[in-house]
Amino acid sequence: MKQNNPLHLASSSLISMMRLLLMLSLIMCSWSAVATAPRVTAQMLGEEKKADIVGYQSIPLNGTANELNGKLSLEIVTEAFKASGKKPIIDILPSKELAKYALLKSDAAALIGSPGDLTAKEKNQYDSITFYLIPIGSGEQQFSMIFRKMDAHAKELQKAFIDGLKKIIITGKYLELFEKYHGKGKLSTDYVSRLKHYNPSWK
Repeated sequence: MKQNNPLHLASSSLISMMRLLLMLSLIMCSWSAVATAPRVTAQMLGEEKKADIVGYQSIPLNGTANELNGKLSLEIVTEAFKASGKKPIIDILPSKELAKYALLKSDAAALIGSPGDLTAKEKNQYDSITFYLIPIGSGEQQFSMIFRKMDAHAKELQKAFIDGLKKIIITGKYLELFEKYHGKGKLSTDYVSRLKHYNPSWK
């Protein structure tokens, strides 16, 4: 019977332990590599652009009418900026609260909404340009662009919007957009003077 050499057994055990340690270290390294691998972020997929203007989806009693008014107001805003040579990034958010938060926290330069979206104190910090009116009872609902006052980018957008809005009114594009959603003969003949009533700074 062949006897095992004690020195050979010790050497063999040492080699086995070294192999085991090497395997454990490789496993630990692979775990470490996984744990420290770079995370996929929006910036890695391309430049993330911040919206210049935010709007919101409201839910009134008459959902169909509001959807039409919302689409029309967005088209008026888009066409006004297009007429002045600007293409701001517009993001329509799922709620008024989110849109207003973006405006108040300076994440956006302007808000598509209504002057009633702001408190009396907040109104002092913003310029409101009414661009679309809807008769409601004895009054009117205003759709407005609300711009930050102490913001150079907002001031630039505000000037471009006013200039573009005047252009699309003069060219008839405004009337064309209105009739696209509400039909012919529905826009009152004095709509320009009514808009000027809400925008006294217009000349």
